[in-house]
Amino acid sequence: MVDIQKTLDTLFGKLQKEVATKVPNFAAFFYFMIAIGALIGIMVMQHYPGQALMAVLIPALAGAIAYYNRAYATAIFLLIIVIIFMM
Repeated sequence: MVDIQKTLDTLFGKLQKEVATKVPNFAAFFYFMIAIGALIGIMVMQHYPGQALMAVLIPALAGAIAYYNRAYATAIFLLIIVIIFMM
């Protein structure tokens, strides 16, 4: 587990340097992700109104866990990327 954490720290250090030099691109990507989340929220509300609360709570809880656990955040991020490419 310690090796994974060191590897993630190195990876995030490189990512941080890259993002810091390209803040405008990062901000645009961030707002784009918010827009995608809003569209998904609209689709959930239209097709599954009973699941609307879960559509809000699950990402919020996952975000809180990811804030405190970087390995979890990385694993979930990779899982989401794989799911997106499988669609």
